[in-house]
Amino acid sequence: MEIKSPKIVALSWGMFFLAFIALISTVCCQRGPKAELDIIVPNIDKVVNAIDKRNFYNIMKPIRRTYSPYARVIELEESNPDEILGIFCDTIFQKNVNALVHLSVTKKAEKSKDYVLGLASSLGLPVLSFDPDYVGALETNKLQAGDVEKNPQNRMVLQLAPTLYHQAQAMLKFMMTFNWTHFTVVSTTDDNNFDFTAALRSLVKQNNDVNILSGQFRYKIMKEIIFEHDDTESYPNMTKRAVQFLKRETPKDNRIFLLHSSEAKTLLDAAAEAGLTTYKYLWILTSQSIGIPTKRASRSFPVGTIGVSYLSTDSDYVDSVYKKAVEIGVATWVGALQKLNGRVLQPDFTCNTSVPASQWIGGQELYTIMRNFEDLRGTVPVSFDQNGLSRNVELNVLNVQVDGYSNAWSEIGRWYAEERTLNPKLELKGITWPGDKKIPPRGRPERRFFSIATLEEEPYVMYTKRNEKGACNPPAVSCRIVYNRTLHGDDPTAANGTVQWCCAGLSIDLLQILRTRLEFDYDLFEVPDRTCGVKDQNTGKWNGLIKTLQEGGADMALTSLQITPNRAEAVEFTVPYLETGTAIIVSLRNDTISAYAILEPYDYGAWCLILFISVHSVGASIFIFEWLSPRGLDQGRTPMREHSFSLFRSFWLIWAMLFGAAVSADNPRGVSARFMGNVWALFALVFLASYTANLAAFMITKNTYYDLEGITDWRLNSPLKHQPPFKFATVFNSSTEENLRDNHPSMYKYMRDFNTQSIKEAINLLRRGQIQAFIYDASPLQFQVGIDKNCQLMLVGKPYAMSGYAVAFPKGQTELKEEMDDLILELQDDGELERLRKYWLSGPCYSKQRIGQSSQRLRELNFTSAFILLASGIVLGGLLLVMEHLYFRFGRKYLKKYDKCGCCALVSISMGKSLTFEQTIMEAIDLKKRHKCKNPICETSLWKIRHELDLALLKIEKLNKELRREKNLNALTSSRHEAEGSSDPLPIGWKDNEAGAWSSDAIDAKHGEVENLRPETNMRRSPSYTQAVTSDPTSESEAQLQEYSDLRYNDGKVYQKVDNDEV
Repeated sequence: MEIKSPKIVALSWGMFFLAFIALISTVCCQRGPKAELDIIVPNIDKVVNAIDKRNFYNIMKPIRRTYSPYARVIELEESNPDEILGIFCDTIFQKNVNALVHLSVTKKAEKSKDYVLGLASSLGLPVLSFDPDYVGALETNKLQAGDVEKNPQNRMVLQLAPTLYHQAQAMLKFMMTFNWTHFTVVSTTDDNNFDFTAALRSLVKQNNDVNILSGQFRYKIMKEIIFEHDDTESYPNMTKRAVQFLKRETPKDNRIFLLHSSEAKTLLDAAAEAGLTTYKYLWILTSQSIGIPTKRASRSFPVGTIGVSYLSTDSDYVDSVYKKAVEIGVATWVGALQKLNGRVLQPDFTCNTSVPASQWIGGQELYTIMRNFEDLRGTVPVSFDQNGLSRNVELNVLNVQVDGYSNAWSEIGRWYAEERTLNPKLELKGITWPGDKKIPPRGRPERRFFSIATLEEEPYVMYTKRNEKGACNPPAVSCRIVYNRTLHGDDPTAANGTVQWCCAGLSIDLLQILRTRLEFDYDLFEVPDRTCGVKDQNTGKWNGLIKTLQEGGADMALTSLQITPNRAEAVEFTVPYLETGTAIIVSLRNDTISAYAILEPYDYGAWCLILFISVHSVGASIFIFEWLSPRGLDQGRTPMREHSFSLFRSFWLIWAMLFGAAVSADNPRGVSARFMGNVWALFALVFLASYTANLAAFMITKNTYYDLEGITDWRLNSPLKHQPPFKFATVFNSSTEENLRDNHPSMYKYMRDFNTQSIKEAINLLRRGQIQAFIYDASPLQFQVGIDKNCQLMLVGKPYAMSGYAVAFPKGQTELKEEMDDLILELQDDGELERLRKYWLSGPCYSKQRIGQSSQRLRELNFTSAFILLASGIVLGGLLLVMEHLYFRFGRKYLKKYDKCGCCALVSISMGKSLTFEQTIMEAIDLKKRHKCKNPICETSLWKIRHELDLALLKIEKLNKELRREKNLNALTSSRHEAEGSSDPLPIGWKDNEAGAWSSDAIDAKHGEVENLRPETNMRRSPSYTQAVTSDPTSESEAQLQEYSDLRYNDGKVYQKVDNDEV
């Protein structure tokens, strides 16, 4: 056995190892398609060093078997358009990059942001951007088609940074933690103030809509203040102007300010001079207002100021922010490539052509995949909302605190996304409040107290006694009313002319809502003179509630106080919380059945239209159609013995069809007239159905009442013309009395003797019949109608002098008025006031009255559709008449050629008859009759001439025959004589006398036949002088004609047969 040397063995094993390494390298080097991501950042050491490229390998590990991924960091030096365009042409286009990551963290980078995002969006490249000033959440979640063309950047950008929208969320969450609801927004014109305020509005509305029913926590933006910034203005002048601006624009009751401005130091210095930075006020600043937080804060930031920022005073934390943003962007890109599963999505752009680059279609698909990608359990949690905002964001809550002899920004908490759910969460610790206090400010002023005057008016304010425990049953509240010994007796709560009772009603419910929302307490009392307030015509002084407000006896008045021009000059009114006007109420009278009940389903106008205009117009239309129809009267050519129809018979038919009477009536023959009859039958059906349905409602027992049309009714303006005189009233010192006194002086003068002190007194007089109508505000009357026990009250006429009820304040209380205006408008939008109105003003009798309004008389407008039906029927009938004439004149002769088997008769008998031979004959007779004279003398003369002409023609014909026979007989006789005198044989066909020659008797008989052929022997006239008649046909065709009728035809003329005994 040969033993190899150790060198040879080592060399063999070395060659084998190299071959194995080459094989492994060949297998491993078969990698997938390239996929590159470019990360564009400003050339700042802090930012560049924060990006750890070593982590990219771990993030890209899931796709290394499918793709050859690579992430490149591109540093911007100048951030100008030329540099950015060069990067796109030399790097991004050359490497077929399909997505970008862009960081905008400096002022210079903000310019590059516009260039990069604008160029990328035009090319269709998706961008993962880090831009804290971006407000993408304000865009709608579902963009309409075409929005990509309008603003494609909004659809191709995924935002990695915590935006202004996130900062607004964090601020509101901070306020909710300390139960602060009201705040003012302060910004300047040179900043993106609209984005910030719009974000706050959106979040406030979202929160308030959720809590609309519970009413638990609802934000209120008291005011949005925008200070006009001027770069050319000096700092002292700007500060001085800002002081005046803040004093003028800041709401009096505001305590919380949300500031978003790059000029925050100027505004805070002005606020300090205006006294708005004390311990009572809190300022919350955005990241742009703070800038880059440092250990040492500017003295312009007062102690206790709160800031929200994605940065921190810790430089290591700032580095981690940029690092985290880049890693989220790379992880999102890697996740999208995983979804593509090896499919290549790469653009093909170049700068070496004069043709503009078109938008990359695949970019939208890649963007959608990245936006929908979610990985909450990966190395870097990734999730975006529908607007492309990252849910994995974090904000720091900063606080200005005292640090030795200076102030410093300190981190007191953070607003971040939870690890597994990414739900936002707020953590706080160690806060220093304004004024270096340990407790937070109230957020609102101390609870205010108001003295409120009221007045009883159902259902707005109603007085009830306290329960056995001396308390008020909810929702009633405690109130002081004027003491009346007769009514209250020895009430233990009596003091200073008032007693403690309970008040409830619509206005009281509204007062409780105002008290809760505006946070105030009150003392509710009844006005001493128990009147709303009317101005004295002589002295010009007011009484009632208006007087109390003017004299300072109350801070506000809340009841059914109607706004009038005179009152608006004396006091301040809020916006109306309920609409009202002046209405009229009457009482139902004794039950009775009207003597004209059978006529009441329709009013007089409807009866006239139906029984006179409609009946006669349709009857005349049917007759006209029948008169003009060739199948009908045919303009009088049809004899009356064949078709009897007239105008009155048409009316008789219409009336019979209208009431469904089973009587004999002549029917029209024309198609158009029959069609019009069917239309009328349909109209009659509608008439009878509606009449029968409404008749039952009017035949039952009916309550009658004075159906006044309104304030202009003649019974109110001329009451003495009514017998007995019409009596009506209103309430003394009310807005209704004031309105009638100013606008209807004669009416006011008449009714002054019947006016009452209260609504209840007027209702009692109305029920007893002592007055016939009561005029007052619409809503209290509506309430009285609804609660009436016997439902004997009714609102009539239309309301007039529309106005509204409002809360009244003394002149000069504009701030409190504006605050309450905003709340009332908010209650209107929420539907709260409508709920109160339905709850208090809707009663069973009022609903019943509204339902009963459906049994009113039917008017002309209710029958509009039926009248349109009749008018359409007349028009269509005219069209059918024209078509009927066209058929008889042109269409029938063509149809006769194809109707050989009489199929048309199966469709229409009249049409079938019009196509038969018999009908043709009858029409020929009719045609001849049409041309006869209408005058009897003319007709007789014409007949005589025609008769003589016919006799002459017949005589000529008979004479011609007689001459031929005579010639034949003469020829026969002469031939015979020649034959007798000659021995020549007879011609062929002739016989001798013995063989059958003509005898003299035979010849005489032939002469008699000739005599009988003369016209005088067979022609005679009829008793009616119609036509000449012959007794034997002269041709074969004439004999055939006799089979169809008793007619004869001669020389193109038709003759009527007359028997001999008729002459």
